[in-house]
Amino acid sequence: MLSEAAKGHLSALSAACLFGLMSPVCKLAMAGGVVDGPTLAAMRVCGSACMFWLVSFFVRGQRVRRRDWPALIAMSLCGMGLNQFLYVTGLQYTSPTNGCVIGTSTPIVALLLSAVFLRMPITLRRGVGVALACCGALVLLLGSVHGGGGSVVGDALCLGSQLAAACYFVFFGRLIRRYRVITLLKWLFTISALAALPVFGPGLVHVHWSAVQPMAWLSCAYVVGIGTFVCYLLLNAGQSRLAPPVVAAYNYVQPVIAAAAGILWGVDSLSWQKIAAVLLIVGGVWLVRGRR
Repeated sequence: MLSEAAKGHLSALSAACLFGLMSPVCKLAMAGGVVDGPTLAAMRVCGSACMFWLVSFFVRGQRVRRRDWPALIAMSLCGMGLNQFLYVTGLQYTSPTNGCVIGTSTPIVALLLSAVFLRMPITLRRGVGVALACCGALVLLLGSVHGGGGSVVGDALCLGSQLAAACYFVFFGRLIRRYRVITLLKWLFTISALAALPVFGPGLVHVHWSAVQPMAWLSCAYVVGIGTFVCYLLLNAGQSRLAPPVVAAYNYVQPVIAAAAGILWGVDSLSWQKIAAVLLIVGGVWLVRGRR
């Protein structure tokens, strides 16, 4: 039998690998041009909401306090709404490796927000980490400007998604600790789905679903069922058994997985700029995550 620590490591590693595949899989889903970024993001939040509701019928319920609803709505719009719509839409324009590398920068953005709004001091070590990560982001953006396989617009949208994710972690930590994971995710995805349907619902109706290729259908199913629903459950299982820095360390696996899968599937290419950006951002995140 596996120990609790081993189960935590296995859950965190599995979540990181599955998250790493999200960027190239999203590119495959949108490759035919029938499904675009907003459509895929709407499918992701609506499908995941249905799946979390289904699971909620088999676990103990928890009532949300009335005074927490405004914060829950804002948390949903940051963590599930803006974060996922900006990220998936950004991937429509940029490369999977660029999207995934930028996706690992959430701790950097969270640190900057904490310093500005929560008055958290930035140590020399963390300051160096921020500087390294910023250099990595600049390398990616400059590579995109000069035809490095990415896109400035796509990279900027992915970076905006990390800003929304950082707001989710920095400003709503108390709410995250107050409710059980299924209760929280059920309502967060439901609120996002209700917000998305009036905006993107008409577009979903007019999509030529009969023209969607089998590979695109499989990719969409992965995004909703594996890359979102299963990953969130695995991540929670890892967080419940391991220290936060240990779980965060597995994020470094994601760019490697994204780059390898993207190249093998023919939706990405490798360049020295991407390798340098991965090293700079991963090094920066490691310094920011340090305890001293």
